[in-house]
Amino acid sequence: MELQTSEEILSGKMKTGLKIFGIVAILCVLVFFVLAEIASRGAARIFNREMEKQNMLRGTITAEKIMAHINGDVVFENLLWVEPDGDVILRVPEGSFHARPWDVITRNFKSTTIQRLELNDAVISVGFNEDMQVDFLEQKNLNLNSTGEQVPVETKEVSESGEEANFNRDGRKLRVEVVLNNCRLEARYRQRHYVMNNVNMNMKLNTSDVSQIDLSTGKFGGTMRGGGMSIAGTVDFKSETPEADIDVSIRDVDPESLGFGMKLHDLMTVVAKLTGPVTGPKGKGTVRMKELTIPALHFTDVIGDVSYSDGLFRFTDVHAKVFGGKLNARGDYNLDTRRYNIYGKGMELDSRRALNDLQFYCLVDMELTVRCDGNPRNILAYGDFKSGRGKYIIIPFDSVEGRFTNRFKELFIYDAKIATQFGTITTDAFSIIKGKLTLGPIILTDPDTGEVIPIKVKKDKKNG
Repeated sequence: MELQTSEEILSGKMKTGLKIFGIVAILCVLVFFVLAEIASRGAARIFNREMEKQNMLRGTITAEKIMAHINGDVVFENLLWVEPDGDVILRVPEGSFHARPWDVITRNFKSTTIQRLELNDAVISVGFNEDMQVDFLEQKNLNLNSTGEQVPVETKEVSESGEEANFNRDGRKLRVEVVLNNCRLEARYRQRHYVMNNVNMNMKLNTSDVSQIDLSTGKFGGTMRGGGMSIAGTVDFKSETPEADIDVSIRDVDPESLGFGMKLHDLMTVVAKLTGPVTGPKGKGTVRMKELTIPALHFTDVIGDVSYSDGLFRFTDVHAKVFGGKLNARGDYNLDTRRYNIYGKGMELDSRRALNDLQFYCLVDMELTVRCDGNPRNILAYGDFKSGRGKYIIIPFDSVEGRFTNRFKELFIYDAKIATQFGTITTDAFSIIKGKLTLGPIILTDPDTGEVIPIKVKKDKKNG
């Protein structure tokens, strides 16, 4: 019998240990691939099985095709979410999600299992109640008409009680990244609704911490029409009521869609920051317009400050150019009633530009008020004016002054006075209605004798 040395015994033990280690490693690799295969198959089944069991989303969710990967990624096509009565809530031609692999392996599906959701070319309709709680609404095709305005169909209101809500988080935490690529989105809150095209969004939603959002759109319609909007910022869910800190840019807004006037399409851009509780954020920013035309007035290079609270916009420190002079203005606008008020003071307005008449020249100062009760046909502009020295053809005068009102193609001038070296010419009123000039009695008062001399003019003269 051959005896082994201590070195040979030690070497044999090492070889045995390496064999055991190798077997364990192989088993670990096998276990890993088995678990990965379970995860892959589980991720593919997660849609059908868990969508039947979950109670966060009301209705039935199906997808025509699902492809799963071993890391928990799932790609799907033609996803359809349908209410129990058959109305469509969501259509997604294609998209993907990433599920937490361990939740899939253990079949422990939670509200935080889905870590990333990406939707491409989807049509989505959402609504918010008074507490800014979100629900997904019935939606149909949202079309763009010939003027570029989106025409949304009516959808059901957001449930206040939650009994008929299609989305019921019920206090459960959400921690998911949501990505939208070229989607169409309708959003509703109170009487306001917006329909947005070409929506691209990246939102990191965390209902127990701070959520981040970065959203941009193409043309939008609904409560107002515009060329696009951008929203970027955060919502802090650590407070009892989530707090927003968001930068908003709304580009190329059509004033006619807001009720500022009929056939008024001078585009407006608003840039603002919204802060405070999501149930009632307040905003401050800037409004700009290259030009603005309202009855009898044409403004250019409009810029001013704007603040927002509970549907009310307040405009302050607004400046514009008008007829070679300048305007300082302020005002307010209610988004829900569409009522607005504008108060302005014009300085050194050139009468030649205002009247389109090179023969009548003076510089005019003007106080202006514009009001609307929500109906663009009921826009009323009124105020008073006074000029310095000027001339009509070759006849000089010292000043022109009076009061005016302008409502829907009806311009009235009251208490007009023209001071000249020959006396003061006055008239109680004259009007221009649909281009037709109607003059009231015109009187010349002699400055030396006080004699009143009526001046006869031909009435109903067409305004050239």
